[in-house]
Amino acid sequence: MEREYNNQFALQVMKMLEKYYKEILTCTGCAFCKKACQVYLHTRKEKDSPKGRIMISYGLLTGELKEDASIIEALQKCALCRLCESVCPSMIKITDIIKAARHDLKGMLREHERIMQEIEAWNEPIKGERLLVMNSKNEIVDEIAKKLHAAAWHGGCGGAIERIGRENEMAGRLIEKIKEAGVKQVIYYEPDCKKYFEGFDAVNIVDLIESVDAGESYAVHIPYDFDGEFVEKVKKLFEKKDVEYIHECCGGRREFKEAFPEEAEKMAKDVIQKSNGRKIITISLECYEHLKKYGNVIDLLHIAKFKD
Repeated sequence: MEREYNNQFALQVMKMLEKYYKEILTCTGCAFCKKACQVYLHTRKEKDSPKGRIMISYGLLTGELKEDASIIEALQKCALCRLCESVCPSMIKITDIIKAARHDLKGMLREHERIMQEIEAWNEPIKGERLLVMNSKNEIVDEIAKKLHAAAWHGGCGGAIERIGRENEMAGRLIEKIKEAGVKQVIYYEPDCKKYFEGFDAVNIVDLIESVDAGESYAVHIPYDFDGEFVEKVKKLFEKKDVEYIHECCGGRREFKEAFPEEAEKMAKDVIQKSNGRKIITISLECYEHLKKYGNVIDLLHIAKFKD
C-alpha cells in the first residue's frame, strides 16, 4: 500500500541541524551502528540505518538533498532507542542528530499528523492535590490512581509530539491546568516526563513502590534510552531474583508503531524471543500494550506494592 504524505515540501532554512554540524562530520561511516539497529536488521536498507540517517541529515544541512517523502520516512523510521550509540566508536550523538533533522522538516507523515491532533485535543478534568500522569487508557491507571489517592490524567505529557519533531505545546497547556487545579504533587512513570514538571513536586511512580509481587524467574524489559538513575531504581526492586534484562527496543512508541506497524511487530517479536520463554515484565505501559499482543507480558505496575 502506498503511504500518504503531506505534500508541502518547501525549501527551508536549517535551524536545529546547524548545531550538530561538527557532530555529523565526526561520523567516519564505519557502519558499526548498523549492527545494533533493529530497524535496519529487518529492512536491510541503507537509508534505514543510523549511518544512512546521518548521511541524509548531512545532505539536508548542506543543501545537497531536498526534502521529499522518502527523506521524511527515512528520518522518522527510527525508534530513537539509542542502541546505535552504544556501539559507536566515535561516540556520536546519533539520536540527537536525528531529532534535530526531524525538527527542521517541513513535511510530516499522515499518521503523525493524526497522532498530534489526538494528543493536542486530549482533555479531561483535573481535581485534587495529587495527579497521576500516564500515557495510557489502560484500566490499571485508574486502579493505581485510587491506591495513591490521586486523580488520573491519561493523556500523557505529549512526549510523542517532541519525538516527532514538533514543539510540545500540549505539555505547556497541561502545566497550566495543573496550576489552575491547585495540584501539589505530580506522579509520572516515563522518565522523560520529568523535564516537563520542573518547579513542581514531581515524583516518579517507581519511587513509591515498596516491593514487587512476582515469581523468581522472568525477563525485565527496560528500553536502553531510559535514564540511568531510573533503571537502577527498577533493578533494585528485583534484587536477589533470577532476572534477565532485555534492553532491545520493542517498537512500542506510539509514533513509531502506528507509522511503521510491520517493523514494530518484528521488533516486538525480537524482544519476545530474547525472553527465552520467561514471562516479560515491562517498565512502560506503551511497551506493555505493544508486547502483550505477542507473548506472556505484564507491566511493573501490575505487580507493584506501594508504600503506605
